[in-house]
Amino acid sequence: MPEETMKTNNSPAPGGISRLTLNYIVVAAVFFAIGLFLGAAALNPPDEGDVRVDEAQLRAVVASVLEELLLAANAEAGADRFALVDDDPYLGAADAPVVIIEFSDFFCSYCKRHFDLTFEPILENYGQHIRYVYRDFARLTQESTPAAAAAQCAFEQDMFWEFRAAFFENQGELGRDFYIETAEAYEIDVDAYIECLDEGRYIDEVEFDGLDGQLAGIRGTPGFFINGQFLSGAQPYSIFERMIQRELDKAGVNYASP
Repeated sequence: MPEETMKTNNSPAPGGISRLTLNYIVVAAVFFAIGLFLGAAALNPPDEGDVRVDEAQLRAVVASVLEELLLAANAEAGADRFALVDDDPYLGAADAPVVIIEFSDFFCSYCKRHFDLTFEPILENYGQHIRYVYRDFARLTQESTPAAAAAQCAFEQDMFWEFRAAFFENQGELGRDFYIETAEAYEIDVDAYIECLDEGRYIDEVEFDGLDGQLAGIRGTPGFFINGQFLSGAQPYSIFERMIQRELDKAGVNYASP
């Protein structure tokens, strides 16, 4: 398996959109929507004494603006294989010709199927040519976000991929006690790990991943981008193989899977 490469949580990936830029985009969208609504209200003042805000109209405007952001994000992802790469864990070389980004939830049965049947063959056969990035789309249960944040706490100690495997292999056990037992089993700094859990240090990180995924068109898990091309669901290995091989051919890499 390719060696895990860890990036600091404050530096954007090559060619990626910085977290700060994304924040500005979302805030600008909201204020733009509100501005449109207030402008319309000014042109069409309510009857005397009626100062109610038409909430449905405001929501429609916000939805329209977010839809435009979604289209722009999809266009960017299609043009740049790094567009959705954040500061999350990845395997492989940073400059690999094929970038696979997985959006996942540790409680997702289809994500576990991908982990059980497809993930290892991809690494075994194409590991030297791909950069495999894991990002969170933690939406299925109330524990989805804490579980994702717990894995990020392990990432602090260079143990993300081991925890990821343990979480998928024990979906029915996920919870605080299991996270701490896993930390003890892997003999990491348990006190530092518990402190990270108690602080909720990576809750915002997990939620930002979900926002990135939503803007890019992710509606369920698992969802993948392979050099910017969207692939939905726990597709069989043959589909990944075909897409990866096509991208290698485009990059001029002469390689045939074993």
